[in-house]
Amino acid sequence: MAETTTNRGKYRAMLALAAATDLRMLVFTGTQTGVNNPDLNTVADLDAVSSVAIHSERVALSSITTTEDDTNDRAALDSADVTFAAAAGVTAQGVAIYDHTGGADNARDLIAVYTTNFPQPMDGGLVVQVTDFLRAS
Repeated sequence: MAETTTNRGKYRAMLALAAATDLRMLVFTGTQTGVNNPDLNTVADLDAVSSVAIHSERVALSSITTTEDDTNDRAALDSADVTFAAAAGVTAQGVAIYDHTGGADNARDLIAVYTTNFPQPMDGGLVVQVTDFLRAS
C-alpha cells in the first residue's frame, strides 16, 4: 500500500496557506544555536531560544506566488526579495517567516527559519533574496 500527495494537492495546500495568512519576515540576532528546531511553533518560541533576540523591523512578504512543478514533483511558495532598513552595529543571524495574524508573538505561527548565508551585518541594510521560501515535495 502506498500514499501519494499529488502535485495539485501540494499546490492547493500552498495556495490555501498563502490566502489564509499574513506572511511576514523578521530578523533575529544573537545566535543561530537552537533556532533550526522543528518543534518551535511561534515567534515567542523563537524569541525564547537562549541568546536569541528578535529585531524590531518586520516586513510583509509581497508578490507571493504559488507554483505547481510537475517536473520536480513539488509545489512552491515564492515572494519578492525582502529589504530591511540599515541598523548600525546589528548583525543578523538569520531570518524567519511567520503568520502575523495571531496578534501577540505567542499566537503568531512560525512557518520557517533560515540561517544559510548568515550572519550578515545590517549596517547598510539587508536584502534577503527569496527563491521558493517554502516547498512541498
